[in-house]
Amino acid sequence: MKMYKLNKIRSIFIGSLLMLLAVVPFGKADSVCDLNTFLVEVKQDLADNGMLDCLRVIEPPHFVEETEEQKNLRLAAQWDTSCAFESNSNWQATLKSKMGISNLVDSTGEIVKKDFDDQADLCEILR
Repeated sequence: MKMYKLNKIRSIFIGSLLMLLAVVPFGKADSVCDLNTFLVEVKQDLADNGMLDCLRVIEPPHFVEETEEQKNLRLAAQWDTSCAFESNSNWQATLKSKMGISNLVDSTGEIVKKDFDDQADLCEILR
């Protein structure tokens, strides 16, 4: 079952990356997001709370004392690699018009009208 999920994530990543390269002009890129880095980011994000939050910075919880393990999971879940880019193009409109993707969703699955500036674009597309 675990291998199935990993293969599904790989397939989604490769499809998303190819789609992005084919239809979304990102302009000058300062970094490259590779498959292994992407998989680590996804796994760390999911390990924190079971959701793809896609956040570059995750603040500590208010009024709750974190254990060392919770703190480490939270810090690891931050999207802070080359896969955490924020594009300066209008990729959402391009995905809608060229790929038929009509909605983005937040970490709980609720439809949102636009992408979040504090979240990694590639993670938002995966979500």
